Amino acid sequence: MRRTVEFAYRRALRPNSSTEALVAMRSTAAQSLRYLIGAVIALGVDLLVVFLALHFALPRLLARAVGMVAGITTTYFFNRRYTFRTTTPASVVGWSKYALAQSIGAAINYFVSSALLLAGDGTRWHVAGAVIAGAAAGFVYNFFAARRVLHEPQ
Repeated sequence: MRRTVEFAYRRALRPNSSTEALVAMRSTAAQSLRYLIGAVIALGVDLLVVFLALHFALPRLLARAVGMVAGITTTYFFNRRYTFRTTTPASVVGWSKYALAQSIGAAINYFVSSALLLAGDGTRWHVAGAVIAGAAAGFVYNFFAARRVLHEPQ
C-alpha cells in the first residue's frame, strides 16, 4: 500500500507532457498579446513618422522606410521590457540582431504597404490603410522571430 501511495505521489509531482504543453501555450498566448500591444504602439509611431516625413516632402517610399525603422526600434525596446522581459542590457548589437530577425517580416510589411501606397491616391486614409495592411502582413512572422531572439528561457 505504501508503495502505491509513493508511486501516486511521485507521479502527481512529475510534470506531464500535456501539462507542460498547456503551460507553454499559455505563455505563448500571453507573450503574443503583449507583442500585439507593442505592435499597436509601434504602428502609431510608424504612422506618425510616415505622416511627418510626407509633410516635409519626403518621397512616399522613403517616408515608409523611415517609419519602419522607427517602428522596429519601438518594438525592440517594448518587447525587451514587457513581452519577453529580457534582462541583458540593450545594445546596438542586440538591436541589429533583432532588426535582422525582423527583416523578413519587415520585407513582407514593406512590400505590401508599398504596393498599396503606389496603387492609391495618397490620401490620409489610403496611407493609413496601406501601413496597417503591411503591418498585419508581417505580424505573425515577426512575433516568432522576436521570440527566438529576445526570449530568455527561465
